[in-house]
Amino acid sequence: MKKITILSLFLSAFALNLFGYSLSGTAASSVSNLVGGNSSFVIVDTSGNDTLDESFFTAGLTLSAGSTVGDYYVASHNSVASFFGTSLPGNASFNFGDGSTAAADYFYVVAFSDHSTTSVTLAGGNTFGLLSGTDWQLGSSNSNVDSYGSEFEQFSNVNGAQFTVAAVPEPSSYALLGGLLALGCVMLRRRA
Repeated sequence: MKKITILSLFLSAFALNLFGYSLSGTAASSVSNLVGGNSSFVIVDTSGNDTLDESFFTAGLTLSAGSTVGDYYVASHNSVASFFGTSLPGNASFNFGDGSTAAADYFYVVAFSDHSTTSVTLAGGNTFGLLSGTDWQLGSSNSNVDSYGSEFEQFSNVNGAQFTVAAVPEPSSYALLGGLLALGCVMLRRRA
């Protein structure tokens, strides 16, 4: 009896994991400035405002699948594929509620031409491409399996490195600027 109970619990837990919202297929094909193995991520805007843009990607930001950064949930990591022309997978599988995601949230695919790891910490000068479509909104339930090219717009011939991460000044740079400002104030006061 005990074995049957444990087996039943195991199978029901396994069955629960089978249900989840899924994105499948290629978000963009024939992508330039990317090579096979480059890092890409599916990011969901959980604010409901469709606000993700290039200003979000600042030096020091770390992206890894399953993490939440502000109002955004990093749903998955995918490697850029190099067969049949360079393509950008947009696959993701997660449950609504992961990272506070919900039906109708907008999602994006971002790819980095200078990273090839599952976790990326950005530095000034890194280049990336950011893709989104007007119909790129999560479906209505955890049982949805939606794909690019049928449920969602699929892109082709997209430049894969459109933006550059801005460098954030080191704390020593701020100290230097503060010192120069103070020196300037002292010099102006002595002149008066």
